[in-house]
Amino acid sequence: MSRAKAYNLKQAYQMVSSGKHQQVELAFDVDADTFFMLTTNYGMSGAKIDRHDNHFVLKLEQEESSASG
Repeated sequence: MSRAKAYNLKQAYQMVSSGKHQQVELAFDVDADTFFMLTTNYGMSGAKIDRHDNHFVLKLEQEESSASG
């Protein structure tokens, strides 16, 4: 799965809100307040934030398929 790169917080929120991306790399300096805000906003919905190389990656929980049988 490819990851989208966000170069600022506004772009990261747009990518996450669009629903088009399962992973968004935060390709900018994330301070403690921003990190806390992201974990608060998305952590309760099952999202994970991992460190990859020099950036954080926000991994959204995949929606379950409606084709369960």
